[in-house]
Amino acid sequence: MNASTDVKSLQSQKKIALIQFVTALPFLAVTLFFAVMGRSLILYVDVVTYISFAAQMWIAYAIFKKLEKNQSFEYDYGLGKFESFGGLMVNIILYIGYIVIIVFSAFAFFDPEEPDSILFWAIFYKILVTLFDGWTYLWQVRAVKAAYSKLGDAQKRVFLDTLIFDLVSLAAISCVYIFHNLPIIGQLEAGLCVAYSVFSMVLLVKPFKQCAYDLLDKTSDEDIQLKIMKALAKGHDLYDAFHAVRTRSSGQTIYIDLLIGFSNEKKYSEINDSFDTLEALVTKEVPNSIVSVVLTKNN
Repeated sequence: MNASTDVKSLQSQKKIALIQFVTALPFLAVTLFFAVMGRSLILYVDVVTYISFAAQMWIAYAIFKKLEKNQSFEYDYGLGKFESFGGLMVNIILYIGYIVIIVFSAFAFFDPEEPDSILFWAIFYKILVTLFDGWTYLWQVRAVKAAYSKLGDAQKRVFLDTLIFDLVSLAAISCVYIFHNLPIIGQLEAGLCVAYSVFSMVLLVKPFKQCAYDLLDKTSDEDIQLKIMKALAKGHDLYDAFHAVRTRSSGQTIYIDLLIGFSNEKKYSEINDSFDTLEALVTKEVPNSIVSVVLTKNN
């Protein structure tokens, strides 16, 4: 795949994130209006979801903008930290929101309010939102197919999760409106919101821990260091001097810097070939690693 296609796809994904962020704000306001006026707990869950979604889209847009500027398509250390910190903040927002929903649902379970007739219009609004989210999901799928990236693929999963929640929320609101005359509909809605909130909080435990873990830099374990030395030993004839190895871990990714030197007689093309071969040797021994070869002056 050529570079122009990669840049075009990156710009497309950045545009999708920006559109979703901008549209999430009025969607949030309208959803909050319907939640208050329609006295719907399910729509309050929607409000929490929109707050989280808007935050995720802003983070994604900022990262795509950085990547487009340097066109490296790699996460440098700063971007990785920014993404992890942003993910941690989003998870905290979700946790607080779900706790608030659980508290309100508990009160509503014992003292339910009858849904307002405005829910009829909320259903049509939700249909439009679902169609819009479906369109942006398909747009993101095409962008990822054009040029794959980890962040783009992660965004695709976020859009899919949002679309699924839209469908579930639409079905739930429709049921509440259709069966609003049933005496127990208020308790059923409150119970559904509690169940969904608890389930979502359990699912958030793993990404919450992962984001926190990614913010902690760690020196690689001893066995990884030995694997790197094994790879360097295999390629001992590729360089003239070995100075040091620097490693750090961030989540599941291992960053490796090889500090090596070459003789003055060696041509640039030979040095470049040595770089490629050394990188291949190290990544074979240490999967999920990003290798950088640092040319160091011989003493």
